[in-house]
Amino acid sequence: MGRSKYFKSKEEFVEVMTALFEKLKYDPKIGPDVKRSNIIIRFEYHDPDATVTIDAKNTPADPKAYVSYAWDVKSPEPEVIMSNSGDFCLRFWQGKENPVLAMTLGKLKARGNVTKALALLPAIKPAYKLFPKILKDMGKGHMVV
Repeated sequence: MGRSKYFKSKEEFVEVMTALFEKLKYDPKIGPDVKRSNIIIRFEYHDPDATVTIDAKNTPADPKAYVSYAWDVKSPEPEVIMSNSGDFCLRFWQGKENPVLAMTLGKLKARGNVTKALALLPAIKPAYKLFPKILKDMGKGHMVV
C-alpha cells in the first residue's frame, strides 16, 4: 500500500491513537454507551501497520475505566474486525469519514457483526470534537483535518 500522509511511523500512530483511547475509556459520556454495546472490536490498520482491540465486553483491569484496549494482541477474540489505513482512522475520529460509504468504496473493510459495530457510531460521536483538541494539546495541530 501507500505511505501515510500524517504519520511518520507506527510509534507516532500508536502514540496519537493511545492519547485518544485513554481519554475515551474514562469519558463519562462516551464510556458507558460503548460499554453497553458489549462488543469486542479489532481494528487492523495499514500505513502504518498496527492492530488495536477494544474490549467493551470484559471488565477492565482499571475500575475507573468503562472499556479496555490493547495494541497488537491476539485475544480476546473480536466479534468484528475493521481494516483501514491510519489516515482513514485519523479522519474518521475527527468525523470526516462516513464508515458506511467507506465500506461501499472499499476504504474500510469489515468482517463479523458489522451491524453491532455500526450501532456504536452515535455513542462515539462526541469523540469527533475531542480528538482535534487532543491533537493540538500534543503539538500535532497539523493532523487536524
